[in-house]
Amino acid sequence: MSFDQEEAARLRAWDAAYLWHPWTGKTAGDPLMIVRGDGVRVWDADGREYLDAKAASLNASCGYSHPHIVAAITRQAATLMHFSIEAAANPPAVGLAAKYASLLPPALSRTFFCNSGSEAMETVVKLTRMYHALRGEPGRRTILSLRDGYHGATLGAVTATALTLTRAGNDPLPGAYAQVPTPICPSCRAAEAHDECSAPTAQTLRDAIEEIGPDNIAAFVMEPVLGVAGCLIPDPAYLVAAREICSEYGILFVLDEVLTGFGRTGRMFGFEHAAVVPDILMTSKGVTGGYAPLAAVTTTEDVYRTFADDSLMGGFRHGHTMSGHALACAASLAVLEVIEGEDLVANSARVGGLMLDELRRLLADEPRVFQVRGLGLALAVQMTDAGVADALAAACLELGLIVRTQGSAVCLMPPLTLTETDALTMCSIVAEAARLTAQRNDRNVVEVVR
Repeated sequence: MSFDQEEAARLRAWDAAYLWHPWTGKTAGDPLMIVRGDGVRVWDADGREYLDAKAASLNASCGYSHPHIVAAITRQAATLMHFSIEAAANPPAVGLAAKYASLLPPALSRTFFCNSGSEAMETVVKLTRMYHALRGEPGRRTILSLRDGYHGATLGAVTATALTLTRAGNDPLPGAYAQVPTPICPSCRAAEAHDECSAPTAQTLRDAIEEIGPDNIAAFVMEPVLGVAGCLIPDPAYLVAAREICSEYGILFVLDEVLTGFGRTGRMFGFEHAAVVPDILMTSKGVTGGYAPLAAVTTTEDVYRTFADDSLMGGFRHGHTMSGHALACAASLAVLEVIEGEDLVANSARVGGLMLDELRRLLADEPRVFQVRGLGLALAVQMTDAGVADALAAACLELGLIVRTQGSAVCLMPPLTLTETDALTMCSIVAEAARLTAQRNDRNVVEVVR
């Protein structure tokens, strides 16, 4: 089914004239005009069908047009779209906070709602600094994070992220932030040939803490899987050691599961692979399946009760107009019902493992493929350089598969509803795209030589 072509032309003209696309360079070409989605497939204005291996913005956990979620949103919109939870409440926000408590370890019982992963990071910065100040340690201001981590696009989140693409041009940045080495083999990170891997250990975290001074540090924040860095997967032992080090020095241990939460890695939460419990958990993306904006910061009762001592309010002086938005929370409750009812966490582990094995088999002889890695339905094909990765992604798109590039990595993070049949089709397309890319590159080399 094709979209009305006159309407499509009008939309493309308006797009070119009026819409400012985020994270999009001037050389990106004509953007896809996606008009419909169903399951793990989307269609553009020309009626062309694509398999979506990036789950919209890595958040369409239950796929498109899921009837149970659509029905829940429709009911809520007809009942109460929102009522502020500032000194009040609405049933979906209360129900979702209770649902979080039931899914998480008992220590993590208090949830603060915001609207995006970036807002969740800003909330963490304010929460951790105020927490220590209320406990009589106002000097604990510094936020530690991993050098290759990504925590959002707002100014505080950008400062917690050392990536040049997010930081450049934003000076002066806020103070009291620092990064520690990412526990990933540097040669693997750079796609450089090497005989033996050697990743930084948690000792580098301890060294940074000692250098800065433990009494100056509020929190250490990390992702169980570093998505924007190219789906880098730290050894679970690093999380265990980081948890212990933070406890030893009185530093709040924060896990950013904006990407990994709610089944993406084959467990409900990424930290379950390491059997650790953070002091604070950040979630977003998959919790509403892309049907509405929502994020959450979940913490302990101890942290929550500390804010009762705030002399100005006796609570956390922070929030947003749409915090705990009733429609978004209703969507989230429906998404979680689907995740549990359709056993999508187990599906993520099973189908993700199948894809990992199949991609490694199909791409084993491709010289431009440096590494294939993954955890659940968070997978990456790391190419030898970013240019080759971009070429591979473009070829995938030609063949009807939407992927996402992160530097030299081509990432596949499809909806958790992905079937084994569609998973194998995605793998076959990636392999065909790799062959097509190599052929084009070889032809270009011949032309240059001539």
